Amino acid sequence: MDIQKASEELESLRSEIAELDALEAPTEEQTARFAVALDEWDEKKAAYDAAVARAEKVAAVRDAALDPANVERAFHAPQVMKRNDPFDDLEATRFQSDEELKSRAVSALEATAAGIRDEYVSEAVRKVEQIPGAARHVLLTSSPAYRSAFRKWGQYGPNAWSPEEAAAVRAALAVGTGSTGLFAIPTLLDPSLILTGAIVTNPIRQLARVVTGTAPTWNGVSAGATTAYWTAEASAMTDGSPTFAGPAVTAHKETAYLVGSFEVWEDSSLQADLVPAIAEAFDNLEGDAFVSGSGSGAPTGIVTAVSGTAGSLVTATTRGAFTAASSADVFAMANAVAPRFEDRAQWVANKATFNTIRQMATSNSGLFWTDLGGGRPQTLLGYGVYSSSAVTSSTTSGNHIAILGDFSRYVIYDRLGTFLELDPIVVNTNGLPTGQRAIVAHRRVGANVTDVNAFRLLKT
Repeated sequence: MDIQKASEELESLRSEIAELDALEAPTEEQTARFAVALDEWDEKKAAYDAAVARAEKVAAVRDAALDPANVERAFHAPQVMKRNDPFDDLEATRFQSDEELKSRAVSALEATAAGIRDEYVSEAVRKVEQIPGAARHVLLTSSPAYRSAFRKWGQYGPNAWSPEEAAAVRAALAVGTGSTGLFAIPTLLDPSLILTGAIVTNPIRQLARVVTGTAPTWNGVSAGATTAYWTAEASAMTDGSPTFAGPAVTAHKETAYLVGSFEVWEDSSLQADLVPAIAEAFDNLEGDAFVSGSGSGAPTGIVTAVSGTAGSLVTATTRGAFTAASSADVFAMANAVAPRFEDRAQWVANKATFNTIRQMATSNSGLFWTDLGGGRPQTLLGYGVYSSSAVTSSTTSGNHIAILGDFSRYVIYDRLGTFLELDPIVVNTNGLPTGQRAIVAHRRVGANVTDVNAFRLLKT
């Protein structure tokens, strides 16, 4: 059983039962539903309690350890460990050291990770340990009370909060001004913390160097190649220092506006239904930006950053064309990759371009590319292959139809935190309520190439 999902279902059922019980003159349908809901509660609560008890037993077994004092007597005794609730006294996080906060945050992730894949939890733990401010963010936005308040917020508003939930929201004011309707998405649902989530489909984010921080701009250091020389005995050495640069990536705001009727909000789960949809919308937006983003109010795309550098362009043999007879252009791309980046280079192009390459024949080998199954992993001239619909397949003269390079030299900077703001009453142009609520979702992301020499573009 997914304990986290079961807990959410029980909470939703509890709220429904409370509302039905509060009705002074319920209809026959409501009375019947009340009886059914009570039966559902008994059944689901029993299953939930059994699952929790089992999980606690499993945790106790995992925590068991040998007592060294008993080893010689061949007696194995479990080590008793006292675990403090990481969510106790969240107000105290303002005064705790970084190490204390990190320890509490890791415990919080372990306590709330039911149903979450291990690699996603590990990614969140890594960020907690490396990013200043992430530990407190995690603690304040992952407590059971905060997640419960977040779940109710879209359906019923803050008036439905219990005192514990209201206190959790107040404690989270450091990462989201809940008093004005702005909420941080709970940690294990937040795309800025769980970058490897299943909804991520654009290959650039999978291949690039992704960093997360709390500042508006990421500042890095890049270095060219160091040059070595043969030096005669007792002779002066030649300076082979690399050229250093300080690339900066500014995070830009991406937004999504969702409108739905009161009934839609009341009948749907914000966590289960809307947050994945928001994350997917952001992923689609970023997929285009990471290829061709302008860099003005948006990330700088790889094509945008590299296309102005003549040395990074491979021009098609026949301008304005790329056909099954263009195998020379594919070889030219592979030959153009700088030796320094060969070991990590990858292809990114539209699937239509890759399908054209599959049809290329040479005089000696029949099919140029025999992997017609298209399964992963696959390579083209020794380099990995990734399909992106954001890269054009149009062979109009001047277009860039394929990227080959070391994508670790493309930095994506995620500013920590994805936020939602609720507009409880949507009005029309006359100021009259439309019977709808809306959510504004926003986060900040930037991206740019840190070394244009790491990439080659095929220009038709």
